[in-house]
Amino acid sequence: MKKDDLTQVKHIGALRMKMLYDSGIKTIRQLHQMPLEKLVQVKTIGENYAKLIKAAVAESYGKKPEKPAPKAPKTVSAKKKKVEDFNQNLRKQIKVLSKRLKQANENLKPLGKKKYLELYVDFKKRSKTLKAHLNGLNKNAGELSQKVAKNIIKNADALSATLKNIGKKPKKKKYQKVSQEIQSFSKMLKKTRP
Repeated sequence: MKKDDLTQVKHIGALRMKMLYDSGIKTIRQLHQMPLEKLVQVKTIGENYAKLIKAAVAESYGKKPEKPAPKAPKTVSAKKKKVEDFNQNLRKQIKVLSKRLKQANENLKPLGKKKYLELYVDFKKRSKTLKAHLNGLNKNAGELSQKVAKNIIKNADALSATLKNIGKKPKKKKYQKVSQEIQSFSKMLKKTRP
C-alpha cells in the first residue's frame, strides 16, 4: 500500500481524500494517528465512516480494530419467540379443548336413557382425567420441547374437532369413539410430562 495514496484505504474515495488533504492529512500514517473525534469532524466522513476508516487503517498496520461487544444473534431471539409462540398456542389449544369437553359433557348426557348411563359415567371419568392432565400441562407448557408441543397441539386439535362434531343425541358409538380418543390423548399427555 502506498503511504501517500489515501484512496487505497477502504471507504476513502477521491472526494474524501480531498477533504482529508484540506484537513492536513496526506498520509495513511497521519490518518492512523489522527484521533477519531477529529476524523468525525472532517466534511463527508461523519461518525459511521470515521469508525470504518479507522478500522481499515488499523488493519493495514496489522492491528485488529477494536470490535464492539457482540450483539446477541437474532436467531436466538427468533428461536425464543418461536418457543413462546408455541407455548401460547399450546395454552390456547388447552383452553379450547377444555371448552369442547364441557360442551360434549352437556351434549352426551343420557337424559333418562339408562342404557347409556354406564357409557356416560366412563366418558365423565376419562374427561376428568384429561382435564387434570391439561391443567398440569398448562402449568408446565414452557418446559416442553418444541417437537412435543407441536405433537400435543396437533392431537389436541384433532380431539377438539371430534368433540365439536358430537350431536345432541347420545349413541353408543359416539360414547365409545370419544372415550377412546380422550383415553389415547390422556396417555400421550402422561408420557410427555417433563
